[in-house]
Amino acid sequence: MRDESTNSSGQKKWWYQIAVMIMICIFFVGIDVVQNGRITWSVWPVAAVLFFGVGFTLLNKFGRE
Repeated sequence: MRDESTNSSGQKKWWYQIAVMIMICIFFVGIDVVQNGRITWSVWPVAAVLFFGVGFTLLNKFGRE
């Protein structure tokens, strides 16, 4: 049985880290919404995760020529 998160060389696919970062963002927003019914403080950790996590992942994938 083949693992769908890896490519033929055994390395994880380039979008795998982005999916993990999005799940982390959903976790932070979910905690914030459950606490007070709206999004308040979770904007900052979500912005940091998206900027650093997703940004550097995309730079590693498309920035090398």
